[in-house]
Amino acid sequence: MREPIGQRPSGVLLERLKRTQELLAKKVILEDRFNRPVERIAGLDVGFRSNGTAVAACVLLAFPELEVLETALAEMRPKLPYIPGLLAFREVPVMLKALRRLKRRPDVVLVDAQGIAHPRRCGEATHLGIVARLPTIGVAKRRLCGQAPFMPVRPGSWAPLYDEGELLGFVYLSKARCRPLYISPGHMVSFSSTLGLVRNCLRGHKLPEPTRLAHVEAAKSVRQA
Repeated sequence: MREPIGQRPSGVLLERLKRTQELLAKKVILEDRFNRPVERIAGLDVGFRSNGTAVAACVLLAFPELEVLETALAEMRPKLPYIPGLLAFREVPVMLKALRRLKRRPDVVLVDAQGIAHPRRCGEATHLGIVARLPTIGVAKRRLCGQAPFMPVRPGSWAPLYDEGELLGFVYLSKARCRPLYISPGHMVSFSSTLGLVRNCLRGHKLPEPTRLAHVEAAKSVRQA
């Protein structure tokens, strides 16, 4: 649900945005800084209407039951076109808007995007976690950077994702005959909790329930426009 690339910003602005990501990456905390036990977990996804309006859906669920507690929607005209590696500047503002419409604060947020598995270690989940001061996890459908020493072949199996010897996250096969997920910490979540929380949010679908339901709500809002 990505809008085609429009007019690109100037090279100077692009370098400034990349530098901002590098500075944010220095603030990343790869330790658990959330309340235990986790009681509320949220999912975030963004879709785009044909007129270019971004629609963010945030679904809050009880954990570990994964019963929906509330759903919040927000929309906004993005200020930047679609530029791989810089999606946070395009989508995080509308994500924040939806997140802030929740009546209850989540303990952890799963984002349909990259966490630190990003060339500058600052994907959308990481960016969101830092600016919102919330623990976040990135659950992406595609690899942006890094390599796994092998690919998981059985549902429930996983492989570490490395970039130049640095652990970035995990390649996780959640369902047979599906492509794997690329899971990475966003902010204030450890590697072990990143994998454990995502696994505990799976209910027979490829995607964990928080981001799956957020995707459904975002798609529904896009269709109804």
